[in-house]
Amino acid sequence: MRSLSELEQTQWWPLERIEQLQSERLQRLIHYAYERVPYYRRLMDSRGISPDCIRAAADLPLLPVLFKSDVREHAGDLLAEGFPRRELVRGRTGGSTGTPLMFYSSRENRYSRGVARALRALQWAGVHPGDATVRIATHGSRGYASRLGPLARFLSRETFVDSAAFSDASLPLVVQRIAQVRPRALRGFPSALCIIAEFIRESGVPTPEVGAVVTGAEQLFDEQRALLRDVFGSEPFDKYSSYENFDIAMECEAHAGLHIAAEDLIVEIVDEDGHPVGPGRQGYVVITSLHESGMPFIRYCTDDESSFLNGACACGRALPRLSHVVGKTGNTIYTPSGKRLSPFALHPSGVAAFGVRQFQLIQEQLDHVTVRVVPNTSLSPGDSQALAAAVGAHFGGALGDDVRVDVLLVDRIEPTPAGKHLFLISKVPRPPSSRPQSTEAA
Repeated sequence: MRSLSELEQTQWWPLERIEQLQSERLQRLIHYAYERVPYYRRLMDSRGISPDCIRAAADLPLLPVLFKSDVREHAGDLLAEGFPRRELVRGRTGGSTGTPLMFYSSRENRYSRGVARALRALQWAGVHPGDATVRIATHGSRGYASRLGPLARFLSRETFVDSAAFSDASLPLVVQRIAQVRPRALRGFPSALCIIAEFIRESGVPTPEVGAVVTGAEQLFDEQRALLRDVFGSEPFDKYSSYENFDIAMECEAHAGLHIAAEDLIVEIVDEDGHPVGPGRQGYVVITSLHESGMPFIRYCTDDESSFLNGACACGRALPRLSHVVGKTGNTIYTPSGKRLSPFALHPSGVAAFGVRQFQLIQEQLDHVTVRVVPNTSLSPGDSQALAAAVGAHFGGALGDDVRVDVLLVDRIEPTPAGKHLFLISKVPRPPSSRPQSTEAA
């Protein structure tokens, strides 16, 4: 709450003052990384760079971009020497590109700074601590697998709806539950929220009052935004976050781009060589978290793309803005039993523990999904079979018994013609659903 109080004030500062705060925190981070993190000390020494060379965001290109492959290869050397291990929290992500990663963050950065940014972002949508909300997510999502998850949701008045259980039979009950809560906000993955919106529009059931609609974790496409706006009656608030950096940016009430939490994060848009590009030009999103003292990520490549917006926002906040974020897919998998599974309902982050470098799911038939897997290292025949079995069981649990899952171990997964590495490609059109029963009957 102390961090939130600070953010509530700094959001109204002029840009020059925000940049000065950024520079002060960046200098502290760079000195800390040089003194305590072997990876950065070795990197700066090899390039003839002293910590005093990096004093502002404009100096960051003196250091190379940090990729997921670098984190996997140098994970031990990225941990800060002398940092209490009890203060580290392990994280993992499957990534929208199907490239698993395991990492650590400090409790202070995750549960103080990160949560504060999330609370401020919701305030922009008119949602304050204690307001009732409905969260459409999966049990494998961040915060939902912990033993304290149910207690935290009770105290925060958050109602959880598992999107992994969506089907023609369950959706009437989902809409009924939302209507009973009458939330101040409906939150979730765009693909999962659109499954609900499509059901409401096609079935003719009354649209529940939901207050604000807040989307995140996947790319929000224009057609999805239009659907959510038409069904729920208000412009969605899109949020950009990641497992590695937590809440990064969100739309304000002006809905003119996503304001970056620049007090805590430095966001760069760079070209393929890691050089910053100007406003209006799309490039890769690179992030430096200014409060991470356990496993600092400096100039970390998110695998997403975006561009900066020029000019001032009508809301009066000087925080810089992203125009949009490209990277999270919105495909839906359908199953013979009527399930409708958004990408994150498949728990992709769980694959990180299996020693997988990259993976991709392809659905070409309603009852058949192929998983292509690139292992971290070469494996013996026995280990290959064990890995295939583990991956098949992981995704099979979410897909259900009526879907055959074949796992293929491959050396490489080719990108799309646009250069994207998508972890989910569904070529199956939405099957015709039976006439849904009314919520009253359900």
